[in-house]
Amino acid sequence: MKVDRFFFIPEEVHILPGSSSIMVRNNSFVLCGRGYWQELIESIVWAHNKLKVAPATQPRALSIVQGRAVGVTHYLLGGIATTWAFFLARIIAVG
Repeated sequence: MKVDRFFFIPEEVHILPGSSSIMVRNNSFVLCGRGYWQELIESIVWAHNKLKVAPATQPRALSIVQGRAVGVTHYLLGGIATTWAFFLARIIAVG
């Protein structure tokens, strides 16, 4: 039995339907001691490499300042998008 190099899950798990496989992988993040985002990024890279979508893709480390800038940017864009969606839904619902 081959073992997935990131999660120690038997490779047979990968033949499940998409949602089940994703659920198994997401639950495995909770059980292992590594960080959620690190595991998520490595899973995406692993899937890209296995499917030969982008074999040269490798994760890159960000500096503290770059990480904070990315976080603030996502926070602001998420706030803008959420506010816009709320007002759009309200306009459609009210009239």
